[in-house]
Amino acid sequence: MGGTEGGGHAPGRGTGRAARAGPAHGRGAGHPVSWRVRVATPADAEAIAQVHWDSWVATYTGVFPQASFDAFPLAARREVWQREAANTAPGRRLLVAVADLPASDAPVLGFACLGPYRRQPHEAAEAGAGEGELTALYLRPGHFRRGIGRALWQAVLQAAREIGYPALRLWVIAGNPAERFYAAMGALPVGHNVFDAHGTPVREHCCRVDLSSTD
Repeated sequence: MGGTEGGGHAPGRGTGRAARAGPAHGRGAGHPVSWRVRVATPADAEAIAQVHWDSWVATYTGVFPQASFDAFPLAARREVWQREAANTAPGRRLLVAVADLPASDAPVLGFACLGPYRRQPHEAAEAGAGEGELTALYLRPGHFRRGIGRALWQAVLQAAREIGYPALRLWVIAGNPAERFYAAMGALPVGHNVFDAHGTPVREHCCRVDLSSTD
């Protein structure tokens, strides 16, 4: 699934596909595979960056101009996720879904990033105050519709509750198939925005989940 990056914000405001927390089973690349969700470590940063890049190419080619890809290359993504994986500030969580194989052989199949809500310039001063934000949720191409996205989503909700966020927000690019996923997960639209992606106007929607009433 493409990302929750609103499709165009680094490391991401919009989201990719999603699944259910804990060990689960699915099919990737035509072969049975079991997997699990865990907290990411700095050692995962390179694999996370690769998933981020590959998912962007699969999801946003034709949506963003080439200049957007050039401005945020794979090397820059590695740096972003190395910093995020090492960030132990309260209110943040970086999660990965990995194949259930020996650590040295376990590829990252997807990832999700949680942090405090980043109020956008066009929003009211109180928008999202004290709430969390799903800043990125991406899956490795070829592993969509396997339940991995849902597992990451559920793990993010659990982490957000543990942190104490009363609600979770996310930005997703209009027309991204992930919109349907978030709607099915109970994320309700609460706003929209149009941003400039190197000369291309891109519309995005903000969705919100009330964690006090979400299972």
